[in-house]
Amino acid sequence: MQQVKRVEIVVDSLDFHSLLDELSAIGVHDYTAMKGVFGRGSRGERGGDPFSGAFDNTYVLLACQPEQVDLIVDTVRRILVGRGGMCLVSDAVWVRH
Repeated sequence: MQQVKRVEIVVDSLDFHSLLDELSAIGVHDYTAMKGVFGRGSRGERGGDPFSGAFDNTYVLLACQPEQVDLIVDTVRRILVGRGGMCLVSDAVWVRH
């Protein structure tokens, strides 16, 4: 097992590919994503339009080395400031196989 940081990000689905581009630029290529997540936050309810995809959110999960987390958070913050969303960081243990 390996100690890692778990980074959970929720962004507007329209920002998802920009987020991936920004993360890739800093060397983060591995992630898990779930589209169509919904919830309520400071900008009200977000859940999406089933026809246009407007207001959809995407959940992104990353596992990274502790020394990478500040760079990742700074990168994500630039997207969150303009469009909203959230980012959580916690300690985790990666079960390697």
